[in-house]
Amino acid sequence: MLINLIGGEATGKSSLAHVLGLRLDAVVVPEALRAFVDVHGRAPRVDEQASILRDQAEAERIAIAESQELDRGFVIGDPAPIMTAVYSQLYYDDSSLFRVSMELSPVSDVVVWCSPDFEWTPDLGQRDGPEFRDAADVIIRTEVIPLFQAARINVLQVTGSIDERLNQVLAHLT
Repeated sequence: MLINLIGGEATGKSSLAHVLGLRLDAVVVPEALRAFVDVHGRAPRVDEQASILRDQAEAERIAIAESQELDRGFVIGDPAPIMTAVYSQLYYDDSSLFRVSMELSPVSDVVVWCSPDFEWTPDLGQRDGPEFRDAADVIIRTEVIPLFQAARINVLQVTGSIDERLNQVLAHLT
């Protein structure tokens, strides 16, 4: 089962992925965008976005194969590849990657939408501020959720603390 996380920056995606990974004995797919910024020391340019999206989707495919080899039932995408499309729209007014993401990404069994109800915390070089988190959430609500609904992909919006979010996801899976 592929569980993908979506949400703006500082919405608890990585923390939730970590606790879900432990609880479900899942393979967790880390964020290709975060790795890019760590390696290059800068945000990607508009022409680099599609490559990052492809890297995230490919990492998910590899994790799915790995989970089958390890006899694990869950893969957690932190985040879903479509988040690269969200950031491309947010920062570059480029909506072309939404379609690409839906075509390239493995189909999620559940998408967990992390609400922006956490206190925003800085992460040097990785986060731009609560206004960007809120703007990403608007894009998710208006662009991404309709795509998932049209594709009949199950979306669960979670709120509250990490423990509350974990419990919401676990309840949804049972």
